[in-house]
Amino acid sequence: MKKLIALIPLLLMINSCKYTEAPSAGLAKEMCSCLFISGQTEQYCRMVTKESRILAKFEADYNRKEVIARGANFISVAKLGDNPRYGCSIQSIDVDPESYEDNFPHNDR
Repeated sequence: MKKLIALIPLLLMINSCKYTEAPSAGLAKEMCSCLFISGQTEQYCRMVTKESRILAKFEADYNRKEVIARGANFISVAKLGDNPRYGCSIQSIDVDPESYEDNFPHNDR
């Protein structure tokens, strides 16, 4: 019980941190680079990005050469540019509507 009480302030601090989008953005960029720059298999890329995947999940779109990652209430998109020499870049970081609804339900009065 004491451990749980000690954990609550830590969770509140992490939740209020302005960098909470980092897990999804980091995973999107890592997976994009691994898949489309390095040309590795999805299985290999899953193995080398284990730390990021604890906090976020991803989907790869091979036709558009982009990765969409969801985690920590955010959704991030990383895409390979026209010139592979410049690598993948983060296209957007937005609030994930699915997780936002779960955490902040509407007050119907």
